[in-house]
Amino acid sequence: MENIMFGKAEDKVKEVAGEAQEKYGELTDDYGHQVKSAARKVAAQGSQAAQEAAEVVRDNVENNPFAAISIAAGVGLLIGLLIGRK
Repeated sequence: MENIMFGKAEDKVKEVAGEAQEKYGELTDDYGHQVKSAARKVAAQGSQAAQEAAEVVRDNVENNPFAAISIAAGVGLLIGLLIGRK
């Protein structure tokens, strides 16, 4: 849990840095800075969304372990069938 909180804080710092870089690019009409900042913001937001999704999955697995095992077994069976179809 501590690692997730650190990751969220790090993503927020990167997002704010991207916003600052974007403002600098706007003030100086430097399109390179604007593109870099937009990419940094999108990456930080994507990372944050992935962490939140992983948190939801972990909570669901903890609350419903039988369902999680059943789904994993079904996916494994499906992959096995697809690989075996040569």
